[in-house]
Amino acid sequence: MCPLPALPKTHFCPSQLSLDPLGPEWDCPLGSKDLEEEEGAWGGGSGRPPPGCFSGSWRHDVGLDCKGSLEEAEARAWTVYYYSLLQSCLQQAGLPETQDRSQVPRTGCPGAEVTLCILGSPSTFLSVLLEGGVQSPGNMLLCLSPAWLMKVPAPGQPGQSVLLVSKAVSFYPGGLTFLDDFVPPRRATYFLAGLGLGPGRGREAAELARDLTCPTGASAELARLLEDRLLTRRLLAQQGGVAVPATLAFTYKPPALLRVGDASPGLRLVELSGKEGQETLVKEEVGTFLRSKALGDALQVAVKLSGWRWRGRQALRLYPRVELGTVVDTVLALLEKLEEEESVLVEAVCPPARLPFPGSPPPGPALAVRICAVVCRTQGDRPLLSKVSVARVQVLTLLPRPSPALMSLWAVRTGLCGTGAPCHSRWRWHWPGAAWPGVRGPCGGHRALRGKKKPAQKLHLVESDPNHFASQLVQTFIHFDVTEHRRDEENARLLAELVRARGLQLDGCFSYWDDCLVLTALLCQELGLPCSPPTAMRLAKQKSRTQLHLLRCQGPPWPAPSLHAVPCCPLGCEADVDRAVHQVPLPGVMKLEFGAGAVGVRLVEDAPQCHEHFSRITRDLQGEADHPGIGLGWGNAMLLMEFIEGTEHDVDLVVFGGRLLAAFVSDNGPTRLPGFTETAACMPTGLGPEQEAQLVQAAFRCCLGCGLLDGVFNVELKLTGAGPKLIEINPRMGGFYLRDWILELYGVDLLLAAAMVACGLRPALPTHPRARGHLVGVMCLVSQHLQALSSTASRETLQALHEQGLLRFNLLEEVLVPGEYEEPYCSVACAGPSLAEARLRLLGLCQGLGIDGPHYPVAHFLSHFK
Repeated sequence: MCPLPALPKTHFCPSQLSLDPLGPEWDCPLGSKDLEEEEGAWGGGSGRPPPGCFSGSWRHDVGLDCKGSLEEAEARAWTVYYYSLLQSCLQQAGLPETQDRSQVPRTGCPGAEVTLCILGSPSTFLSVLLEGGVQSPGNMLLCLSPAWLMKVPAPGQPGQSVLLVSKAVSFYPGGLTFLDDFVPPRRATYFLAGLGLGPGRGREAAELARDLTCPTGASAELARLLEDRLLTRRLLAQQGGVAVPATLAFTYKPPALLRVGDASPGLRLVELSGKEGQETLVKEEVGTFLRSKALGDALQVAVKLSGWRWRGRQALRLYPRVELGTVVDTVLALLEKLEEEESVLVEAVCPPARLPFPGSPPPGPALAVRICAVVCRTQGDRPLLSKVSVARVQVLTLLPRPSPALMSLWAVRTGLCGTGAPCHSRWRWHWPGAAWPGVRGPCGGHRALRGKKKPAQKLHLVESDPNHFASQLVQTFIHFDVTEHRRDEENARLLAELVRARGLQLDGCFSYWDDCLVLTALLCQELGLPCSPPTAMRLAKQKSRTQLHLLRCQGPPWPAPSLHAVPCCPLGCEADVDRAVHQVPLPGVMKLEFGAGAVGVRLVEDAPQCHEHFSRITRDLQGEADHPGIGLGWGNAMLLMEFIEGTEHDVDLVVFGGRLLAAFVSDNGPTRLPGFTETAACMPTGLGPEQEAQLVQAAFRCCLGCGLLDGVFNVELKLTGAGPKLIEINPRMGGFYLRDWILELYGVDLLLAAAMVACGLRPALPTHPRARGHLVGVMCLVSQHLQALSSTASRETLQALHEQGLLRFNLLEEVLVPGEYEEPYCSVACAGPSLAEARLRLLGLCQGLGIDGPHYPVAHFLSHFK
């Protein structure tokens, strides 16, 4: 590394590891309001914090006021903001909520304690705080406001001050945290502050850190040096010979370090005499830069602000290299925001990295990487890298449809035990192997309520088909047509009126059918029932909105959901296809925005294939009648997303109040490209614990990023060389065989869990469920197995083998009719004490039944499960 100028003395240097994907999907708006929000309080911004930012539920009636140091309304809002951020971080890490014990102040022995105090954002310093709570319980303190601290003159040390802590969040082993008052205040023996410029809290933090008798982990001088991207880039290029992106910088009253030294290759500095009247100079310099050879083959440039006040924030815009006027206008707009020692950068954009896979061509340019470490120094001044821890209940249920015109609403009513807890004996729903006649759904057919003991329930059904067989099985039947889901808001209001008119006092409403998810949320909103908000359901329902929204979720908390999102582009018309192929790297995947069952999903390798597939879907799948049950009631809009290499997995989550209660991971076999219909699966996953945990956390964070706080959700991901990547979120329990498999292997009924969460009841689930064996299964398709399904592997044969315990049979379709856009007809699985044994049993069974063959090689589909 190159030598750096002498740094101000410090004992602690916190930073982060950041992988910056450079692409157009990370565009940020340039309005002053947006930039101020990006900056935040610790960066020196002003104004109130953004409202409603954090997902989860926790107590808000906590004692955040500090006695003797009252905050103004704006400062108080930021304190509440950072307290909510801390609770969100703790909740996502599976740690308990902070306990408020400020009403009973801590006394202690003044001056005798070790007091490690951090003033800053909880998400930035969480790993340090948690580790400090382990190494020195109760002595690692987080202050959420400068008002919780005060400086007093140090006795006998003129010009020096002592820092006292009156209020803080204390950290203990196991992630336990407490909101504490200290009487008398504790004397800080070490202080670390998140710093920034400007009129906000950054200036207060910098002032608190100045001239203290105790060691400090940061200073305004150090932050000014480390947080200026242009200065860092200049020093690296000059003294270390490190290659940096071609950069044009307009600087306003630059720091002294930028004024000295020779020019750096590819880095052009233009010092401005003022922020106004620079139009001619900017136009000339930008034009010369965009035509220069320094940009090489770069097709785009980024325009952004640089300076320690911006602290590396990605407040930027990306433009084609040829758009001189637009780049100039953006630079001029940003010049108005500059303060002293800040710059506007115009720099080359490198294409995203392509990670290598077996048989793939060499990868492209590497990712832009900023690596920083959390480094302490021992008493002997040796560096030490710390580890980073990185009444009555009624349920209204929307059931799947056995026909194009069917939408079912079920209400379940049960009593409570005398203690007020749910009486689980009355929730004993029995689901035998035989499916309801005519019912097909994402779980492979839902079962009749049977058993020796009848549950104490009342069912209420709202159905589009007046002659539906279930109308005779319920207490209340309402005929109502809700097949046009683009009218869900109107239908939700009408249904709510019908429910009230019937005097039905419901306590919950849920759905496990894709088309009815938004309607469910809207109806819950109308009736005041627990549910994730309709905005969250809409986000998850439309696949491109899911990805594009998550791409903008840069955190906090971290790691941000954007790490798992995939570039995509919505396709509403033919013209959108031309635009998409220039924005989304090919090969790509085209699919229906609201589709289900992988119908119409296809790998496309070039622009002609994109146009061809778009035209075919637009012609063949126009409405619900063309292919019932795959979401065409929402329209036939499509999207193009980047194709990602890796193994495919399903993660089924149970989330309650924003907390993850349970997760079940299954593996999928390779699909038959260019289609993506599922071929095989196994459960539990064959991945190692670390990779399994990555998938679970990715799925959970993507759900929270969309605002899905309560329910049972199914998340489809791929595990790539760059970690988990999101395929899509299904904001209902997993389809096909997943509920049955989870019930068999783990003893957990996702349907019951969904019903309980819908009623506001927390399901009692094992934190770390252990599977009782292994299941491996394959899908049967009419197009590939018509002969076998009509003879050796008939429905009757498979059902008989299921009843004998020789296989698990999930019927997914009712008729043996082949079609161009098909879904699996059934799932056939075998169990075993090990993955290998279950796989061998299934392979032998498929060979005997005629399911295996040259055009459907089961052995290949099971090859991932080893």
